[in-house]
Amino acid sequence: MEILIAGVSARGLAESAVRSGLRHRIVTVDYFGDFDLGLLCTYRSIKRDLNLPYDPGCLIRAAAGLTFDALMYVANLENYPSVIEAMTGGKPVLGNGPAVLASVRDPARFFEFLAQADIPAPKIAFGPKPSDLDSGTIWLRKPLRSGGGHGIAVHRPGDRLEPGYLLQECLDGLPCGAVFAADGWDACLLGISEQLIGRHEFGVDDFRYCGSILGPIGVGRAEWADLVERISQIVRAVTREFHLVGVNGIDFILKGETVYPLEINPRYTASMELIEWAYRLIIFTIHLDACHGHLPDFDLLAYPCEGYFGKAIPFASQTLVFHDPRWWFDHGVRDLPLEGERIAQGKPVCTVFSRGPSRSACYNQLMRTAVEIEQKCLNATSPVGHKA
Repeated sequence: MEILIAGVSARGLAESAVRSGLRHRIVTVDYFGDFDLGLLCTYRSIKRDLNLPYDPGCLIRAAAGLTFDALMYVANLENYPSVIEAMTGGKPVLGNGPAVLASVRDPARFFEFLAQADIPAPKIAFGPKPSDLDSGTIWLRKPLRSGGGHGIAVHRPGDRLEPGYLLQECLDGLPCGAVFAADGWDACLLGISEQLIGRHEFGVDDFRYCGSILGPIGVGRAEWADLVERISQIVRAVTREFHLVGVNGIDFILKGETVYPLEINPRYTASMELIEWAYRLIIFTIHLDACHGHLPDFDLLAYPCEGYFGKAIPFASQTLVFHDPRWWFDHGVRDLPLEGERIAQGKPVCTVFSRGPSRSACYNQLMRTAVEIEQKCLNATSPVGHKA
């Protein structure tokens, strides 16, 4: 089977597909067209082949003329069911179809379900007058088509709420994500991770996502078992209500012992490659099997993490020139620019990984690698591996 993988960045899922050993031909269309994506499969890039800024509609243009039998998508196509329909041209979608996406990504519909199911959730509001809001609540202005923290900001009294946005209560807690496989009725929890949000060390602020750390989330063994059970119950309920299939993610705030769901990401998510690393799973295979009604024989409580596993996306603090992508690839870095590529300030540079016996060791290694890469990029006359 020839499978097209489409979205902002296709490298993670494409690498899982190659690692699976299944004899599917993989072709991708995404924005970045990274160096390491070219090592995996045939690809087209909005940035490199079309010389255009990212827009979901450009994926249709980039995919024109490609032959494939089925489509898989990654972020942020879950927000654009019509683009998925246009890309497939009637061919199968390996994952949640457009109708499911339109339902589960509708905040009003999703939060109504949470309320009916007695699942704790932040308060939300659509287009209220300032006088209608609870003055004791900090409100976030959030795009309806959300992703990666883009466009989220604190809503000040008197601010205008633009079309395409909602207000969501800002909860003081730990931002987390969980990954699960679903067969339309039941679900299997695959992992829970802390989300790195707005970390200045990686060049972002506010509510931008810049990485994840997989491992015990500051709780003891009994508390961990309770957390796994609570999240398992939530994802099973969501799966039954919205008929989710394949691999999915759920973002939530952990405040004390309470889980507050924020949204469902009904597709491959950024933390899934940490789950592959920690538990030796193949997400691509799990996704295909779950789409066909077969959940993995996996019990998260039976597979305690051996330490902490982290990934981070450093963003450029100033204009950089990238060098020696092959050297960095061989040392475990991914989503790599091409040799000599200029990266503008504020843009993502690559993805770095680490593993450590503690959360702090794992996090500190991520920071060290990010700093090393930026320093090498700034020293454009002395690329890595070519020192005199």
